[in-house]
Amino acid sequence: MIRIGTKPSTSAIKPYIRHCQTLDFNYPYVGQTRNLIDSGDAPRGFRLDRFLYRVGHGETIFKAVTEGISQWEMFNHPMTELNYLNPETKSGNTVAVVFGTMGLWTVNPARIIYELENSRQQGKIKQAGFAYGTTMGHIAIGEELFHVDWNLETDEVYFRITVFSRPGSLLAWVGKPYMLYQQKQFRRMAAQAISTKCKKTR
Repeated sequence: MIRIGTKPSTSAIKPYIRHCQTLDFNYPYVGQTRNLIDSGDAPRGFRLDRFLYRVGHGETIFKAVTEGISQWEMFNHPMTELNYLNPETKSGNTVAVVFGTMGLWTVNPARIIYELENSRQQGKIKQAGFAYGTTMGHIAIGEELFHVDWNLETDEVYFRITVFSRPGSLLAWVGKPYMLYQQKQFRRMAAQAISTKCKKTR
């Protein structure tokens, strides 16, 4: 959904989310972020980004980041607005992310695909998080995994985003450099929001 001028209201977005719940994903590699956390390349034609931000150390911070992700805290900043019918980060739930710039508003639907297993690398890394994928109506095409790593050897805790994507509309292709810049800004602000959440728990 694209709007010019007035920001779409919540009352307009919620029926749109209901509609998008019936739509297919708009890419064929559903679930592939699970295999790209530590290594590997994006599917052909997609751009891969691995973002990580060290939040702190120890179990308390790990649990705080886990809770923050489950509460969508990474969207708690001025750049985006998250809309949903159900706040649970469970497979099958559809949400819509609203972006606005220079009077242009986009409402971007995405559906949660999976939740991460409890650990990887033979138990060296404890982890938590979930991935969602774009559906028809999103200006981009791809998949994004929001997750937290706790390295049990170093005790370091990282907030991470693993994503592969490409433009999915004429608007996104024309504005690709700006879209990439916006994606970078979003990740930075998402990390700051998670970090702020953790500071409140200390």
